[in-house]
Amino acid sequence: MIYALILAGMYALSLMMKMHWVTALGLTGYLLLTLKQHIRLFEKMQEETKRFGEAAGYLDTFLYAFVREEKVERTLENVEAALEEGTMREKVEDAIDHLHMTYDESDVMRESLAIVEEAYPCSRISAVHDFAVHVECYGGEIEQPVRLLLADKNRWENRIRLSMKERKKMFTDIVMSIAASLIICGIILYLPVMNMDISGNVLSQILTAVVIVLDERILWRAQKYMAVDWLSLEVTDEKEDEEKIKSFYSYDEKKDKRMSIILALLSLIGTAVAFLFGKKALGALGLLLSVLMANQHRVGRSLARKNMVKRIKCVFPGWLLDLVLLLQSENVQVSLSKSRAHAPGILSRDLELLTDRLLMEPESAEPYHDFLKEFHIPEVHSAMSMLFSISMGNSSHGDQQMGELISRNLEMLDAAETERLKNLCSGMYLLFLAPVVTASMKLVVDMAVFMLTFIGGAGIGAL
Repeated sequence: MIYALILAGMYALSLMMKMHWVTALGLTGYLLLTLKQHIRLFEKMQEETKRFGEAAGYLDTFLYAFVREEKVERTLENVEAALEEGTMREKVEDAIDHLHMTYDESDVMRESLAIVEEAYPCSRISAVHDFAVHVECYGGEIEQPVRLLLADKNRWENRIRLSMKERKKMFTDIVMSIAASLIICGIILYLPVMNMDISGNVLSQILTAVVIVLDERILWRAQKYMAVDWLSLEVTDEKEDEEKIKSFYSYDEKKDKRMSIILALLSLIGTAVAFLFGKKALGALGLLLSVLMANQHRVGRSLARKNMVKRIKCVFPGWLLDLVLLLQSENVQVSLSKSRAHAPGILSRDLELLTDRLLMEPESAEPYHDFLKEFHIPEVHSAMSMLFSISMGNSSHGDQQMGELISRNLEMLDAAETERLKNLCSGMYLLFLAPVVTASMKLVVDMAVFMLTFIGGAGIGAL
């Protein structure tokens, strides 16, 4: 059926664009060959959307069941009964079988849950599983942590579904842009100007083929934005984060300042030469460049700090949530130490310094206040002040206050991740404009051919 639609569409397009039969035949063959790529991307889009829905449903079902049962095994059995037939249910069944059939001294509970995590690699599924294992092993109050985990999950699901909706709309706009550009290119060929028909020109036929091939590639690229792995879309490179924070703290201002002076002097020399030869415009540009070079170390440092702040605001709420879960059964210092195992790379250095200083100064507020002090983030300062109060027993409603604090931090995370998701699909805006470029190229060439044909015909008439 789909091949018949391609052939019918290509026939209509060949009439609209006045294609030679050779051009039409070649393009038809090309489109039929690339059709499998588009079908694969469409199937992948459906699969990834389904996997995301299964993961979101699993998180809801698991958390609500765990509140009732407070045991991983019974929770998984409840989840299995609630899930529909599909890959997720099969993985849950495998996890239950592993729990029942394994008798060695390994961490059976964690290994069983890892079966689901391997099939659905998602940081939130891993966090929920870690929480469940911790509660079963050490106990603790679970209603508030579950409420926080559900709030984080709901914000995450809403962000992704909003991004899906936005990308679908943009994809439709790209398709409409391609269709409109091709229609405009076809209309030009039917304008009744002095009964001239330039569609038979070889250059015009070549450009027609080029435009259609480029538009097909634009459509293929737009489909790739639709067929992404939504579960891992918010995962970042931890090692890269660690390298960036190490580079930030190891910054040598004197060395960078010397380089700025050298670059500024070179720019001034060029400026002086420009003025000597009377090139005032170049001289003025050189002066501006000299000022920029003299301050390049400050600009670079400011940009690096700004990027670090954005990244910290993205990962800090998740780490804080993990810390609150640990606080259900541990004191502040032990919770901080244990949180290092799953801490984001960008926080690892400061967290290590914090825990080391607390061993030496357990009752001092300074280690808490110095945590990420370089970046001046109010949300971080508030959280660390609250942690100090809880550690000293000065907060009678510490759990409630931490919950409110995490809620505010989740709002910060939501805003940061929403912006990041928009940046990830910003390329679709360029794809929306791309058909205009291809159509403009075709129209320019057609106008040039028309003018040459007109001038040639007028010259022949004059002779």
